[in-house]
Amino acid sequence: MIRNRNIPMPVRCMLWGRAAGRCEFMGCNRPVSWHPKTKETVNLADVSHIIGFSEDGPRGEDELSEELAKDIDNLMLVCRICHKNIDANRDNYTVDRLRQMKQAHESRIDVVSGIDRERSSHVLLYGANVGEHSSSLTFQKAAWAMLPDWYPAENLAISLGMVNSSFHDAEEDFWKIEKNQLQNLINQRVRPRLANGDISHLSIFGLAPQPLLMLLGFLLSDIPAAETYQFHREPPDWKWQDNSEGFEYVVQYPSEFRGDAALVLSLSATITDERVKAILGNSATVWRVTVSEPNNDFLKSKEQLRKFRETIRPLMDQIKAQHGEQAVVYVFPAVPVAIAVDFGRVIMPKADLPLRIYDENKSLGGFFHTLDLDAGLRLTGDTA
Repeated sequence: MIRNRNIPMPVRCMLWGRAAGRCEFMGCNRPVSWHPKTKETVNLADVSHIIGFSEDGPRGEDELSEELAKDIDNLMLVCRICHKNIDANRDNYTVDRLRQMKQAHESRIDVVSGIDRERSSHVLLYGANVGEHSSSLTFQKAAWAMLPDWYPAENLAISLGMVNSSFHDAEEDFWKIEKNQLQNLINQRVRPRLANGDISHLSIFGLAPQPLLMLLGFLLSDIPAAETYQFHREPPDWKWQDNSEGFEYVVQYPSEFRGDAALVLSLSATITDERVKAILGNSATVWRVTVSEPNNDFLKSKEQLRKFRETIRPLMDQIKAQHGEQAVVYVFPAVPVAIAVDFGRVIMPKADLPLRIYDENKSLGGFFHTLDLDAGLRLTGDTA
């Protein structure tokens, strides 16, 4: 029997629209309307049948092939390389697997194309070495985490981290170099665009030692509209998860107020009073923010991050009221990256006390002073 295998033009047009002119094979996603190297306009697309057109072809079924030959739900838009791969390795690419690829691709396109202009956000990436581990932030992972609430305003991120830095956080020069670099890049790449209205919203992704993430948030402030993201270990991505019902932060207030004011953020791990007083002396007054079970993957939802901001803001006022206008707050953090950034963002340099930020480094024997956050830092750029 001779079958007509020509796919009608309206069906082809609808398939191109559903696929957004990109290969639907999972992990490919390359555009098929222009050459990736020369950028010349050219049709590089094939239309692949999920259930084959003929019974002796790949995934062919004699009973269904005729009626599904022109059905858009049985068609995938693919580049020619992926089309050949699908047909040459038919055992690896079953009907069910190809249907899953098609559904995932077209669902993603539907989500992205359904977001309006008001939801555009500039991706800001900041990475610095943590111990012996370098940052591995990517624009692609960040862009996926933003959807469907936001979508990238540009196809490149605003990158503030040093690339392939040879310095590590146990070295004295690391902190000075990273602080100055971050200050300079924010002044060059972010503040002018905020001032002229080019940037209306930021999506912030950071992987760096906690004091530097606090500095990042402090320099950005809470004036620009922004959303900060958290890297999760399970599952390993940046996408916010559902709200955690009944979650609350616990504020532990000191019984008396004398000596230096220490703010302990004991969220990712437990920080004991003894470790703080080993630095500040036994007379230090310890204010603590913690959770019922401190661990390094507790922060799952935007609601938890919002609650932290709402917790820390009045606490800073209370510390100032008890310790006076001339005091300094010594901060000992064990927090997720998003909380480190947003801690810096909510600090009000003209109203809050100056902050002296510590970091724990086992190779140096415990906590040590890294940097200070105060009003002069935002105004002058002095990170000494």
